[in-house]
Amino acid sequence: MENEMPIPQGKQKKSVAGVINVIINVILVIAILIAAVCTYVSFVSTSGNGVPNLLGYEIFSVQTDSMYPTLQAGDLVIDRAIRDTSTLRKGDIITYWTVIGGERVLNTHRINEIYDGGTYRIFETKGDNNNAADALTVHESEVVGIYSSHVAGLGKVLDYLQTSTGFLIVVVVPVGLFFLFHLIQFFRVLFEYQNVKSRLKYQEELDARGVNTDPALGEKKETPVVDKAALEAQIREQLKAEMMAEMLAEMKKKSAEEPENAPEAAAETAENAEEGAEAPAEADETAPAEETVPAEVEETVETAEAEPAKGPENEE
Repeated sequence: MENEMPIPQGKQKKSVAGVINVIINVILVIAILIAAVCTYVSFVSTSGNGVPNLLGYEIFSVQTDSMYPTLQAGDLVIDRAIRDTSTLRKGDIITYWTVIGGERVLNTHRINEIYDGGTYRIFETKGDNNNAADALTVHESEVVGIYSSHVAGLGKVLDYLQTSTGFLIVVVVPVGLFFLFHLIQFFRVLFEYQNVKSRLKYQEELDARGVNTDPALGEKKETPVVDKAALEAQIREQLKAEMMAEMLAEMKKKSAEEPENAPEAAAETAENAEEGAEAPAEADETAPAEETVPAEVEETVETAEAEPAKGPENEE
């Protein structure tokens, strides 16, 4: 079985931080959505200007035990919005506007009787836990929804949101944390960007000055290795070419002065030039080429100067 490659510690920290950021974002977004929905429901219900409707469903909080055991105080009632009251039947649980204690409020009771008012319908309601029907009947225009389901205990949260403390904790705090978290993330990214930008600018300045360093590592870069043998060979070839040029120039000068002895002097000069060029290659490798070449050149020049002097003796 092959061994798995270990994950670097830096990447592990980044992955963990990324997961934490995602979890925090999800929690904050959910909290904001719940707070917005609950706030909308609670404030619209309290204002008395209408009933909140979310995708055809309405949410209410039970305040008393008049519908016990079906509903209890603190339960959250979910009704289906209704516009045609002709579908309502005796025994249905409805939510409607009524007057209790001199205030117009929403109430949820069961239909006890239905009366025909000619062009409209009137409903008599009664709580399951009450011994008598409600004193006030309900006009069909006051009916806002029919019972669909409920969530036990969640109505207390809706009631809590109607207080200033609940609004602060459930709405203001999550929204503030959400924006504070993303503000910190923004400045962190901004600082990282400025840091990278400064490092790149610093590197450009070093490159412009010819400094051979890497600011990320803080170390000098390695200098390329020079091939000494190739360099020495190049120097020898260059010296050889210079010597040949000097010899040819001198040979042309002497041949111009003594035309008759020019062929012999040219041959001897060429031989001496070749011997002088081979001499640096056979010299000690540890000795510098610059020191051996001038001696060979001087010897060759002396030999070339001595040869023309024998010309007149041979002619006699």
